[in-house]
Amino acid sequence: MIGRYPEDSNIIDFNQIKLLAMIEEYAKLGRADMAEAIWHALDSYMVGDIDIVFKNGMPYVLKADKTLDEKNEE
Repeated sequence: MIGRYPEDSNIIDFNQIKLLAMIEEYAKLGRADMAEAIWHALDSYMVGDIDIVFKNGMPYVLKADKTLDEKNEE
């Protein structure tokens, strides 16, 4: 899986780590439906289609902001 940040950067993506942990936890609990839903959200997050924020420990999906290049084209 590609990341949102270059591999040589020193940025730790908390969202990626937290979502992977949630996928593993739901899989252990036998909640394949939840694990799969989070996996799809993580995949969309990693390619930049969505943003994810956490509130009270739960992930919420937001529409991704446009990149600076897209904003400058308008």
